[in-house]
Amino acid sequence: STGDWSSDVCSSDLNNMNKVYWGLREQAFLITPQAIGIYLESNEQVFAAVVDIPVGGKTVTMFCSFDGTVSLYYSNGKCDIGLGEKENIRKATMSFLISSGQCLKFMDLYENNIIIQKSMQIFLFSKNGIKTQKICIDSLKTKEEKFLNFMVQNILSEIRTNQ
Repeated sequence: STGDWSSDVCSSDLNNMNKVYWGLREQAFLITPQAIGIYLESNEQVFAAVVDIPVGGKTVTMFCSFDGTVSLYYSNGKCDIGLGEKENIRKATMSFLISSGQCLKFMDLYENNIIIQKSMQIFLFSKNGIKTQKICIDSLKTKEEKFLNFMVQNILSEIRTNQ
C-alpha cells in the first residue's frame, strides 16, 4: 500500500528526518502475520520487530519479520533492504524473533511509535499486539534489557560483517 505517511508526523520532526524514512518506518508498523504468510501458534510468538537505534544524533531503524525480511532505514532517507538474503544475518534475525518472545511479559504496552532520542527502542509484534522496550545502552537495568540489546547487537554485527 502507498500513501503519504508523513501526514501523521509533526512538521518539526520532518525537518530533521527524511520523508522516505518516515514512510518506510510507518509502513513497518502496519505489518500483520497474514501479510507475511504465517500462522501464530502462541501469544509469545514474535513475528516482526522494529528497532530504533540512535547513531550520532540520527536514527537508524531496523525492521525484521519472520519471512526473512531484514532492512535498515536511515533518518537521512538511505535504505539497506534485502539484508535477510544473507544467511548469517537471517539466522541472527530469526534467533532474535524466536527468542525475544520470552521478554514480552516484561515489556510495556504499545502507546505510540514516537522516536526517543538517545535511547534504543524495540517494538515487538505478536498475536496480542505490539509491546515496546526502551533501552538505555549506558545503563542496562534488567536481564531482559540486556538480552534484547545482546540480540539486536548480534544482528547489527552480522550486518556489518556481511556488507
